[in-house]
Amino acid sequence: MNHFKYSYYIGALLLLSLQIACQEKSKRGEAHIAPAKASESLVKDTVLKESLLPNRSKLDSVDHANAQSVLESDEVTKAYVNLSSKDSIIRLHSNIRLDHRFFGYEEADTHSTKLLLFSIFTNDVKDNPFQLKLGAYYDTSGLDSKGLKLKYIGTRGDFVEAKFIDATEIPLCNIYFEKKWIEIE
Repeated sequence: MNHFKYSYYIGALLLLSLQIACQEKSKRGEAHIAPAKASESLVKDTVLKESLLPNRSKLDSVDHANAQSVLESDEVTKAYVNLSSKDSIIRLHSNIRLDHRFFGYEEADTHSTKLLLFSIFTNDVKDNPFQLKLGAYYDTSGLDSKGLKLKYIGTRGDFVEAKFIDATEIPLCNIYFEKKWIEIE
């Protein structure tokens, strides 16, 4: 148990050191974000915050490991919405070769209640381990199979607002996604 505790703290210190080194490099104008590494900016803040939390549960470890995996991915899958279409439905098609993992929130704030998760990782989706009110899915086909959809409403700061609707187009609730995970066409 002690060995795990020390390994955890060493890992957290290494991540923190890496972040500081990258920031220093960036200040000197030596670094730039390459397109292949654009996914780093998507979850870096989340991973670093979570990596410093003490006494993490097994679910927290899964959460951290999966977020870290997306951070290290060269490319990620994003959801998209075509505003020129009649329905403005948000769609996400998963690709086993590309990672994705993002939450839908109750408010336009990442600290608000998480309602929904789209993830490529089975341990994020199978049996809804985070007990999210609207569930966990690999992509939007999981919603479609239940007669549910996400209808784009607009943007709100760094968030995309959507209505979570049933097959009869009745809105069940509003939900917010970080804009960096949604391509608006």
